[in-house]
Amino acid sequence: MKTKISALELIASIMVFENGTAILFYLAADTKQDAWIAILIYTIPAVIMQIIYTSLWYNYPNDNIVTYMPKIFGKYIGYFLSIIYILFFIYDASRVLRDFSELMLISSIPALPLTLVAGVLIAIICYATFIGIETLCRTVVPFLFIFLFFFILTFFFLITTPYTFNINNLKPILHSGLPFIIAKGWILLTFPFGEVLPLTMLYSSVTEPKKVRKSVIMATIFEGLIHSTNCIIFISTLGLKFASTSLFPLLETFRLIHVGTAFDRLDILIIIVLLFGGFFKISFLIYAAMLGTASLIKLNNVKYLSIPISIIVLILSKLIASNYPQHIKIGFDYTAKYIHLPLLIAIPITALIIVNIKKFFLQKKNNNKT
Repeated sequence: MKTKISALELIASIMVFENGTAILFYLAADTKQDAWIAILIYTIPAVIMQIIYTSLWYNYPNDNIVTYMPKIFGKYIGYFLSIIYILFFIYDASRVLRDFSELMLISSIPALPLTLVAGVLIAIICYATFIGIETLCRTVVPFLFIFLFFFILTFFFLITTPYTFNINNLKPILHSGLPFIIAKGWILLTFPFGEVLPLTMLYSSVTEPKKVRKSVIMATIFEGLIHSTNCIIFISTLGLKFASTSLFPLLETFRLIHVGTAFDRLDILIIIVLLFGGFFKISFLIYAAMLGTASLIKLNNVKYLSIPISIIVLILSKLIASNYPQHIKIGFDYTAKYIHLPLLIAIPITALIIVNIKKFFLQKKNNNKT
């Protein structure tokens, strides 16, 4: 039976997916206190990237990125790229699993071994992906509203906590000018905006195909506003230096909230909400790897790939870095530049150019025949 998800579920999935890990960090740290402006600026090219992703899919509406790559680049290069994308989904899932396992250890349970924490998380995720993507997409809609509620609530508590929120920390605004922000903020196109590419695997399951582009553009704009606001909160509460050097600036921000005795240590509650966000992001990445693998090897029942791929993700999450600071450094210094940049930006743009060239020559050939 064909998987079916609604346009609303697609919007919710994209927003929760992009918030999964990006909200934990101070994005575009190289742009200093103008990071919030950089995010707003790069929301525009992020929308253009979503138009590119949807344009590729509209040319192959019954396919996903794994199955239309061979149709665009040819058998050998195309299948090689398909395998690379599947491996990327697995690798990205292992990075997110490491992020949230470390978050649990640092914030709540430092005495437990990393493998145990990651193992418990991946076991739950494995079960969720085994059940199916439709259940995940239905569940993600109410979770999005819960997440947005807590986001607004924490912002309210921060500005009402005495001596915590200082908007003057944002000054001087545009201290180095727009060219500096544009030059230093390009990484935003890869993380967090470009990371949504695995969810293109869901496009063919949307019951209203004509609403796919509108949905992803709307979700991207909302994400830009959320991440920009998040950066403003980090700078205004922690200050630029602490926000840009902290492993988890979001966690440090929540620990500053003190509203009477009833809302002390609100960070514990927020960590639970964030863990659910991580759960959804890893689940979507593993499902993308499952669907891609099944499409490549012509396997009808996708769910049986849940267990082996989850085990690979668990093992890889431990092997990718010896400690968490190294994991973060690899992510921002190497993964974003040498993995995200070609896979999330360069190859899709190249693919769309090739598709349009093929369409041009095909149309020209048909015109000559007539």
